[in-house]
Amino acid sequence: MNGPYGQRALIGVSSGTARLMAYSLLAITLMALDHRGRYVDHLRDIATQLVEPLVLLIDLPFQSAERLNEFWTQRVELVDRVRSLEREALARDAALGELADLAAENARLRALIDAAARQPQRALAAELVAIDLDPFAHRIVVKRGSTDGVGIGMPVIDARGVVGQVEQSDRSTARVILLTDPDHALPVQVLPSGERTIAYGSGRVDRLRLNDLPMNTTVKTGDLVVTSGLGGQFPPGLPVGRLFALERPDGEPFARAEVEPLAGMDRNRMVLILQSAPAPESLEAETRPDTPPEGAPAIDNGAQPGEAGENDNDRQPTPAEPLPASAEGLQ
Repeated sequence: MNGPYGQRALIGVSSGTARLMAYSLLAITLMALDHRGRYVDHLRDIATQLVEPLVLLIDLPFQSAERLNEFWTQRVELVDRVRSLEREALARDAALGELADLAAENARLRALIDAAARQPQRALAAELVAIDLDPFAHRIVVKRGSTDGVGIGMPVIDARGVVGQVEQSDRSTARVILLTDPDHALPVQVLPSGERTIAYGSGRVDRLRLNDLPMNTTVKTGDLVVTSGLGGQFPPGLPVGRLFALERPDGEPFARAEVEPLAGMDRNRMVLILQSAPAPESLEAETRPDTPPEGAPAIDNGAQPGEAGENDNDRQPTPAEPLPASAEGLQ
């Protein structure tokens, strides 16, 4: 320890202890000063203010990327949601349209049933399967034919009035010429005046022409035009249309009028074909025996044998006693 190395070691220890004590004293002094003046807090605030912009600048690309990713994700979700809602709206609109179409079709079928019940002839319901594409030929094809008892010339009606008549009958289909066809002519009667004339097709689905009215005719706009029954094809009294225009041209022998058809020429899906009803005589001949049952009292109607009395089978039905109606194919 008395040598040079011992002295150096002692000096090194002493200097280390002195530095430790100096540092400790400095630390105590700084702590006391900081406790009184809060210098460290001020320095930390200043350092934070200096470093914060740099931190924000470094973090900006990451935040921007995160926000862009979030925005894009939300946009994709919103687009998918909008498309899903649009598909649901289209499906609901289609369902509502189908329900409305079914309701309208149901109303038309009910109207056809009512129209069939009002006819003394048998009414056969027929569905449209085709229309003539020729603009100058007003014809339709229905899904009934000769196998259903449809014959040429049978009247075709809808719930409101006369549509036309059967022009050609095949096995399973029939072609119907409409009243508005230029080649069609129908004997009609104007009510209430009772004047009879011919209604000609005009080539338009909303027009019929009356070209043979007398100049002193008493018909007026709004009068009802019905079938007259002349010609034997159409029964009398079927609604045809309403007169809406009357013209008396100078120098012409006849007055002219236009009629708006009541039937939906271009709107029908179902029509009724009027078939001939069985004669009352044939019906009674099938249900009534030729001779009364044994023991039954004899009935004298005042007619000689082989002659028909006024109460016999030859009596035709009166308007108050219509023949039974049927509407085949509507059920």
